[in-house]
Amino acid sequence: MNFPPPATGFPKRQNRTLKVYLLGCVDFDSLLFLQERALREIDDQQDDQAVLFVCEHPPIVTVGREGSHHQLSGSYHDLKAGQIEVRWTSRGGGALLHAPGQLAVYPLLPLKQLGIGISGFRKRLQQATLSTATELGVECETCPDDSGILSRCGQFAFLGAAIKSWISYYGLYINVSPDMKLQRLIDANRYDHRVTSLSATLTREASMGSVRESIIRNLARQFGYQDPHIFTRHPLLNRVKKKVYVDT
Repeated sequence: MNFPPPATGFPKRQNRTLKVYLLGCVDFDSLLFLQERALREIDDQQDDQAVLFVCEHPPIVTVGREGSHHQLSGSYHDLKAGQIEVRWTSRGGGALLHAPGQLAVYPLLPLKQLGIGISGFRKRLQQATLSTATELGVECETCPDDSGILSRCGQFAFLGAAIKSWISYYGLYINVSPDMKLQRLIDANRYDHRVTSLSATLTREASMGSVRESIIRNLARQFGYQDPHIFTRHPLLNRVKKKVYVDT
């Protein structure tokens, strides 16, 4: 599936800046703080500067606007036993379990300045993910409800974006090589799609570094940003390690 190149409706500007923060494994609350802070800064600036947070999370379940208690009904005991917190959020999509090995991508983009509507934003997120998977040799397609990306083995990428004051936040989650026992604790979609990972689809370990580099490059291309500025830390970052045990 191919989408047309970005058409902003504004003259091309060579000085657009995309700041990309590679955060490693960061707790969910710290990421929310960084996201809200960046959202306010972009709103105040009223230009086409953008921020991209790329990270992994310690195990936590988040439930988006389309989620329900039903998606968690069979796993409350396991989640509680594993000390995995459940958080209800304002993003799109349903329930997702985040854990190391899943790449979390948060694009904060000034859509009004870029001349991109909600549909165009979602299509560009999808196309960036499709392009990344194709580069890895994975045949894939979009889900029927546009909630993510499917391979022959099941759904490995999930869209969960939100928009505030025409600035995007939250965004995209890609199962690269997470512990699939954790991923299958919840019902992650409304269709009967098996939850899988890029590693399972490839039948070999997918490189987190390769996926990270590819999705950054493809997102920058889809939204018209050249030469992203890469940062390997954030001065307000709080990194944590958390062990979770699940009975099998």
